Amino acid sequence: MTPFERTFSVRPDLWEEVRSFSLQIWHPPKIDPILLELCRLRLAQLHGCDSECAVRYEPARAAGLSEERIAALADWRRGEAFGAVERACLAFAENFALAVQAIGDEDVAALSTHLSEAEIVALCQALAVFDGFIRFRVLLGVTGEAGVVDPEHSTVLY
Repeated sequence: MTPFERTFSVRPDLWEEVRSFSLQIWHPPKIDPILLELCRLRLAQLHGCDSECAVRYEPARAAGLSEERIAALADWRRGEAFGAVERACLAFAENFALAVQAIGDEDVAALSTHLSEAEIVALCQALAVFDGFIRFRVLLGVTGEAGVVDPEHSTVLY
């Protein structure tokens, strides 16, 4: 049992629901898993959650996300490691975590030049889960391994 799973021992009725909901972010894919992983890792960086920063989700790795690009994530606005769609998603993710009330129509319009409406909804759903559980981990001091591996999908879950 991981440290994160142990936090749910006081509410075991929720653990399976959390796992199931989290799995739906990745399977079936509703948006490029590299975009999801970059945004998840950026949120972990912003919140100072080193244990979450250490996790790699298999769908993004399988899609080709490299450790070199992940290493460049903290400084994503500079250099050429990230394309326009990644920059738009990362900017949106940062605003989601740090100034959600400041997100306006222009921010959604910037995303819509790269993503479909369904993909934008999927991104927002994923950001809500990522941000919420990263904050949960930081608040409760849950460190160590971030999640468990789902054997059916080889996906690390919260």
